[in-house]
Amino acid sequence: MKRRVPLTRRAVGVLIAAGVCLIFARGIGSPELLAAAGLLVALVAASFGAVYLERPSLRVDRTTRPDLVAVGGRISVEVTIAETSALPHVHTEWKDRVPAGLAGSAEGTLPSTGVAGIGSRRRTAEYTVTALRRGEHDLGPLGLTVSDPFGLVVRRRDVGGTHAVVVLPEVVVLPEIPALTASRDGSTRPSSLHVGAGEDDIIARPYLPGDAIRRLHWRASAHHGELMVRQEEQRNDPEATVLLDTAAAHWAWPDDDPSYLPAFEQAVSLAASITAHLVDADYRVNLVGAGTEELSREISARSAAGGLRSSPVGDMGDALARGGQHLEEDDLDAALLDLALLRPSVRPDRFLDLSPVIAARRSQPVIAILGDVEEGDLGELTAVAHLSPLPVALLPAGARRRSIELLESAGWRCHVGERGASFQALWSGTSGPATTTLAPPSTGRGGRGGQGGRRGAGGAYVRR
Repeated sequence: MKRRVPLTRRAVGVLIAAGVCLIFARGIGSPELLAAAGLLVALVAASFGAVYLERPSLRVDRTTRPDLVAVGGRISVEVTIAETSALPHVHTEWKDRVPAGLAGSAEGTLPSTGVAGIGSRRRTAEYTVTALRRGEHDLGPLGLTVSDPFGLVVRRRDVGGTHAVVVLPEVVVLPEIPALTASRDGSTRPSSLHVGAGEDDIIARPYLPGDAIRRLHWRASAHHGELMVRQEEQRNDPEATVLLDTAAAHWAWPDDDPSYLPAFEQAVSLAASITAHLVDADYRVNLVGAGTEELSREISARSAAGGLRSSPVGDMGDALARGGQHLEEDDLDAALLDLALLRPSVRPDRFLDLSPVIAARRSQPVIAILGDVEEGDLGELTAVAHLSPLPVALLPAGARRRSIELLESAGWRCHVGERGASFQALWSGTSGPATTTLAPPSTGRGGRGGQGGRRGAGGAYVRR
């Protein structure tokens, strides 16, 4: 924020007046005009020295409320400037740098520091920003434009450091579907899956009219002195895997900014929504990133009451400073924080490294959120599909038909988002019969051949 000419228009006017006085002083031989010219020049020089030669001590502190928000949330920022200076500054403009992932006006004028005197003076400014993109965004440094008491000279400089703000992916509420959802107490499970079921517990209850005689529990009847019936109650500790394709090449359109892939951002939000939904339904969820070591976490069902998903999110400043160490390893909040900081992988040789999922050898539903996979990616995808009783692949609108055919041949139930459709519509489709697509074929994807099209309008899972 440097300025080549530090003089204001007022200072230029004063110098012009000094020049005029000097010319007339020489013309008419007036010592009073000569003194006036010297006084005006001295005033500008003194103002310059007051602003540029003084070295005030400045400290900038930022406080954000809340420390964590989801996409679309608002953050209040309070900037406190502590200054130690021997001279007053009556006019100080400020402008905080707001990164691309946040939106808001962060500029204004600070009040005067008051009467000159050595000592610390504190001034405060506030503004509000809206979270546009998930991830970690740095506010600052703070740009200050300081002027002398006469408003003749200005000095612009950046002070203070940056302040990190973490934006979580948007989590939307998904409807319950029979194929994957349990009741809150775990008592209702579709008998066709028995996914991740625990051992059966045999308990006894009093005999009721209509109970089969063959179910009588004779030992319990003798112990209780009345007829008892054998009842098998299943202990349910179901598991599911949410698999997120992190390969940047599978989500990029030819006209996308390499630093921001809208389709990938939508995929992350969908992964967060499905993970939260399953945890709320008492599933233990294995969240895995295909092609990255940065996303591999098991979330227990007991973490469903976490606080980060609420709006606004609770205070997390200390936790972020410690890298989230206060969070439990199996906590849903920790998983959402992982997703917030996840970046697409640019290492094609590591795409679809699903060895952790395959090695677990778990018979459980696998919900894979995939981009445009290639034939070379099918090896481990096929192995995962054969392990799972319910392998579901969710693909964005505009996914190539060839990708869908490859996945179906590997054993996946493919569901493709319809343009303009919501996450809820795509998720609800997973309870229906296996189908190639939930949307009509699209046309003309540029750059890689096959299906695609132009940017979608307002869809929650649309290739943009």
